[in-house]
Amino acid sequence: MYRKLITFRRLFLVGCKNFVRNAWLSIAATAVMTVTIAIGLSAVVLNTTARNAISELSKNLKVSVYLKADAPSDVQAQLKSALVSNKYVSSVEYISVEQAKQNFTNSFQSDDTLLEGLALVGNDTLPASYEVSVSNIEKINEVGDLAKDPTYGSVVEDVSLGKTNVKSTIDRAVSAQRFVIRASIIAAAVFGAVSVLIIFNTIRMAIFTRSEEIRTMKLIGATPNYIRGPFLIEVSLYGIISGSAAYAIVYAGVVSFGSKLAAQPEFSATYNHYSQFSTMATLLAASILAGILVGITSSMLAMEKYLKLKRW
Repeated sequence: MYRKLITFRRLFLVGCKNFVRNAWLSIAATAVMTVTIAIGLSAVVLNTTARNAISELSKNLKVSVYLKADAPSDVQAQLKSALVSNKYVSSVEYISVEQAKQNFTNSFQSDDTLLEGLALVGNDTLPASYEVSVSNIEKINEVGDLAKDPTYGSVVEDVSLGKTNVKSTIDRAVSAQRFVIRASIIAAAVFGAVSVLIIFNTIRMAIFTRSEEIRTMKLIGATPNYIRGPFLIEVSLYGIISGSAAYAIVYAGVVSFGSKLAAQPEFSATYNHYSQFSTMATLLAASILAGILVGITSSMLAMEKYLKLKRW
């Protein structure tokens, strides 16, 4: 065990020396890897933000099932049971005629014309209704079709699928979420490929530079893993530095913008989630691991082609 620790220490020191020796290439490789990982982390944060915002906005988009004044109580109860049992319905609230009038008055209390009009036509103009909240916004039409079923024609006067402005906002949020995911995948793939190429060339130049040293190590009996070790340590340093830097950049953005938007319901859940220590630690570990994996993959490709350890 002690001998293995001594060997690892030697490999680590040589890897660090190579990292400093190829300073400019190391900086270039680390910078590109940092951008790649930062794009990936940003995509995760933005996707979570969009998903939480859509979920919060969806609470305001309800299916309103307006009931007839002479609706049979048994069919009305059957309709409510069908809505409650639907897997896409999260809640069903009954709004009486009196409550509907009160809600209307509260919403338009500054508009005297509308209130006077309501008084003229009578309080019974506003029907009772079921306000249905859906758990999946994409299934809102399916829930509306359930209420429109001819079976409930004797109790259902009309069905409204929420406010148009709220629905259009949610549609825009969904479109933005899809665009962010696709754009982030493409950008991360491009920068990832560039990172692989830079690290590949860095390791290739290091192999050419140390060719005589490597040949001597082979002659005196160094194992293939001992020769590979310093290169793997070097690219692991790339991953650790770039992963930490990318995490710091993204986390600074979350703290900077999140603290200003935390008061808004659409963004509070995201800010609270990414403020937790467990989430922060997971993102940091994932960033470093991603950087190390990219570095090791690139270096293994270079060593497989140029070290030729299998031809020993």
